[in-house]
Amino acid sequence: MRTDALVAYVATPHAGYLKLFRAYAGGVLYILGSDFIREFKPLVRNLPGVAPEEAREMIQALGIFAEVHILTVRNLLEVRKRHCRIIMPDEDVAHALAQGYLEGKEVVFDGRWRLRWDWGTAAAARRPEGERTVSRSEFDREIMREAVREAERSPDWWRQVGAMLVKHGAMMFAAYNRHMPSDQSEYCYGDPRSNFEPGQCIDVSGALHAEIAILAAAARNKDVTTEGADLYVTTFPCPPCAYAISVSGVRRLFYAEGYSLVAGAEALQSRDVEIVRVEF
Repeated sequence: MRTDALVAYVATPHAGYLKLFRAYAGGVLYILGSDFIREFKPLVRNLPGVAPEEAREMIQALGIFAEVHILTVRNLLEVRKRHCRIIMPDEDVAHALAQGYLEGKEVVFDGRWRLRWDWGTAAAARRPEGERTVSRSEFDREIMREAVREAERSPDWWRQVGAMLVKHGAMMFAAYNRHMPSDQSEYCYGDPRSNFEPGQCIDVSGALHAEIAILAAAARNKDVTTEGADLYVTTFPCPPCAYAISVSGVRRLFYAEGYSLVAGAEALQSRDVEIVRVEF
C-alpha cells in the first residue's frame, strides 16, 4: 500500500523537530542525505548539524516512526514510486528540492514549526506580538518619512535603517546605520557579517545601528534626554537595540516595517514602552 512520507533536513533532533515528527508518528521519515546537503551552502555551514547517519540513529531510538531512512540520489526514484504524497517542512531548501527532484509529485509543505533559520524566516518582516497600536496620523507619517530619507543615506548593502528621536513634538536627533570608523569601511575591509545568512549572528558586524547612534547622541547632549521621548525607526529594532531602548526612558517606539527577530518586544513591554506601527 502506498503511504505518505515525511522528508526533512535534520540538523539535530531538537524540540521543534520532535513536534513535527510526532505529528506524523507511525509513518515513514526520510532524512536529507549528504548528496543533497552539499547542494546548499547554508546547510554545509550549519555548525550544530550532525551527520545524517547519526541523526537517523537518534530518531530511530525514539520509536516515533515505523521506518527511518536517509534520502539519497540512489533511492529517490524508489521514494517517488513508493509514496503517494511527500510532506516537507515549509522552508527554502524543501521548496528547492521539491522543484528540482519531485516535479509532478504531490508535495505538502508543513509550516507549523520553524526548524531553522531558512532564508524565508530570516528575511521575514515579522511584527511583534506586543503591537497594540497602529498609527495613521499625518504627523507620525511625516516623521517616518524623514526616517526613511535618513535610511537612504546608509551605505550598508545589507539593510538600510533610519531613526528619529522626537520630544515635545520636535525632531531632536536623526541617524542611520553606518559602518565604523567610516561609511566606506565595509567596502575597504569587508564586513564579517557577510559570512552569515540573514538572521544569523547579527552582532558580528562592523555596523553601528541607527538606534544605538541615536541613544549615544542623546547621551552626549546636556539639554536633551531620552526620558519620555518617542523613537521612530524604519525597521523594528533587533534584540540588542530593543534592550538598549527599553532602559533608555523612551516612552513610545514607532516602526514602519517588521524584522526577522522581534524578541526584543518583550523587553520593551516590560519597561512600559508602547509599540506603535505607522501605516503609510
